[in-house]
Amino acid sequence: MAREPKLPMARTEPRPDGDAERPRLGTVFNRLDEILRELDRDDADLEEQLALYREACQHLGSARKILDESQAEIEILMSEADNDPAARQ
Repeated sequence: MAREPKLPMARTEPRPDGDAERPRLGTVFNRLDEILRELDRDDADLEEQLALYREACQHLGSARKILDESQAEIEILMSEADNDPAARQ
């Protein structure tokens, strides 16, 4: 019988724009690490491995989105600092 993969409650943080909360990058990476360990088990059946692989793909997408949003925020902050006359003194 296939064991259902566990889905931990992801810690979240508020987004700067006030929209829904997003998972923390560390939480996503921790779950990906757990998934890798589960996939390395010798007793995992094909259905379980496919479910874990699908979950990993979702977490990778979340991580990519977090990193893209963080990069965009950093670029905005750097642009604001470049345009701030007080920062140039």
